[in-house]
Amino acid sequence: MKKFFIFIVLILAMHSSISVASIISIEHDDFTYKIKLIDEAKSYGLSRVELDESQTFRLTRDGTVLGTLIQGKGWVREVQPVCFIGWSKDGKKIDAFIPTVGQGDWETVGCHKVDSVGLISKKDDANVKVAVVYTTEAPGRYSNAYFIVGVEPSDDNLIYDEKTTVKFQNSYLKNIAALRKAYQQ
Repeated sequence: MKKFFIFIVLILAMHSSISVASIISIEHDDFTYKIKLIDEAKSYGLSRVELDESQTFRLTRDGTVLGTLIQGKGWVREVQPVCFIGWSKDGKKIDAFIPTVGQGDWETVGCHKVDSVGLISKKDDANVKVAVVYTTEAPGRYSNAYFIVGVEPSDDNLIYDEKTTVKFQNSYLKNIAALRKAYQQ
């Protein structure tokens, strides 16, 4: 009876229409869009642009690549460090460029570094959410900031999820696992 039950569960799992999202690290030789992203960052007024290949990942759903999430940092007027997120659906062109810490609503702090990037949505959630944890710098202190992006299910475009980002600000969550737990509740 136990074997029969396991067999039925396996059959149902194979025929399920559950979609599964995941993050996969990429090889450095797959980084063909590097120059285009650096040029895009420069068009936003950033200089000394660097890409953080250790925090760059491919996002997949059901084994299909949705795109590549690229982390980078540059400087405004050589004094203000700004982090940004790039998104490439095909690995050749840049489909989205999103300045994060250091510009706009975040201009009162500088971006020191990207601490971690990770999936916070459930693996079978159609609305894929990814968190980026930053160390920010202000005069005399460092702190954490969180930036949440999502992938539109209809067209795989990357969007800034302001509502979820604001929810996590000043929450003192320190890592992706804590953000994931809080998001999934």
